[in-house]
Amino acid sequence: MRVTTIDRFAPAPGTLVQWSLDTTASTAVASAIPPSFNQAHHLAAAAADPAGDSTWLAASFDVDGPVDLKAIERAFLALVTRHGTLHSGFVRDGGRVIRHLHDPAALQVVAAPPRSLATTTAVRDALWHGLRRDCTPFGDPSCHLAAIDRPDRSTILCGFDHAHVDAYSMAIVVDDLARLYEGYRAEPGAFDPRVLPPAASFVDYCADEAGDDQDFSSHPGLDRWTAFFDRHDRRPPQFPLDLGVAPRARARQAVDVRGLLGPRETAAFAERCAEAGSSVYAGILAAMAHTVNDLGGGAEMPVLFPMHTRRSRRWENAVGWFTTNAPVTIAVDVDLRATIARAGPAVREAVALGEVPLPRVLEAIGGLRPGRTDIFMVSYVDYRRLPGAHAHDLVDAHHISTVTTADDAQFWISRTDGGLALRTRHPDTAVARATMAAFLDGVGRHVSAVAGDSRRGRVTTDCGDH
Repeated sequence: MRVTTIDRFAPAPGTLVQWSLDTTASTAVASAIPPSFNQAHHLAAAAADPAGDSTWLAASFDVDGPVDLKAIERAFLALVTRHGTLHSGFVRDGGRVIRHLHDPAALQVVAAPPRSLATTTAVRDALWHGLRRDCTPFGDPSCHLAAIDRPDRSTILCGFDHAHVDAYSMAIVVDDLARLYEGYRAEPGAFDPRVLPPAASFVDYCADEAGDDQDFSSHPGLDRWTAFFDRHDRRPPQFPLDLGVAPRARARQAVDVRGLLGPRETAAFAERCAEAGSSVYAGILAAMAHTVNDLGGGAEMPVLFPMHTRRSRRWENAVGWFTTNAPVTIAVDVDLRATIARAGPAVREAVALGEVPLPRVLEAIGGLRPGRTDIFMVSYVDYRRLPGAHAHDLVDAHHISTVTTADDAQFWISRTDGGLALRTRHPDTAVARATMAAFLDGVGRHVSAVAGDSRRGRVTTDCGDH
């Protein structure tokens, strides 16, 4: 699956059809289940900046031939029915946020008139507009469906507000929707969507989270969380190099999408990391820490990293925002091989901290102090392990994110059969552009040096030496 942003998405032109979800015939029912911690944080940020761009995620994939419009409409409604969070929404009632549940059987999709668009730019701009309009944090279920119809090979795209999906969900959406579409296209009057395995509802996960009264006060991880924030003045860590953004200021978001290593080089990199007792992710964090140090940012790189919370089989094929965060500090050692060896245990120990719910952490530290809006984080997703991965290349699957504003740097590492890729989000300032160009080039050189070292167990890229 290719990880990109809407401004980099480049579908071939064709006839564009877009659908919005119509709730006119549905009577919304207020639910006592509150938003999850992630949802509440997301919704609070949206409420504080109602004029700002919404944060959505989208997925796309290709199908053979022209689009069967009736089949994709039925498939999309079946997808929304299948996943509880997709037929729910949030409304503001005074100072409260209330979850509304819709009867999926009463929902419809309404198509806008088809438009023949002759350029990739025109298609992309129309998709961007539709996603921005429909995928909003408050109001009706925030879903958007689109098809780029072509005679030989067409593209399907759908998007959702971030409150209802995460990166893992994008793989589930592609797998589910592609299977549902093929089913309805092959058997228009006979296909039963229940042939797909059952999927649990993220709304139920939110109920479990709200009802979790487990006492974490004596959990050893809570002390480590507290110590981490004590070292950082109760603020999340910031990217350690200058990005040219003043305190409490934001800038337009800039994006960099690049390949890090091809498939053979990735396998070699993974082998070198394993020899050092580390994972690929820990190896990349080590390369980042060395690059920070090379550029004068210090010999320690504290960072938060997201990880999914699908810890039981119940949630493995459920769409929702199943993530938490964990803190880790990568300390630069005498050379990159030694740093990779230290990073492995550090990441493994940090993963255990994800067992402590973030609300308990914030209670223990007395809340976070004001700082940047964005959080310096490095995400890693191995898409080869997600549902439908075997078909991602065949259908040209994409995970597409929106573009908004930024005040810190954030990184998404993706591993596929094609190797390792890196998407970067950072403020679009002159300082940040220069900083990130040097940083990303440095990371690339370090990981290439590890992958290219044929001497078993040896990585000779010293700290500060390219």
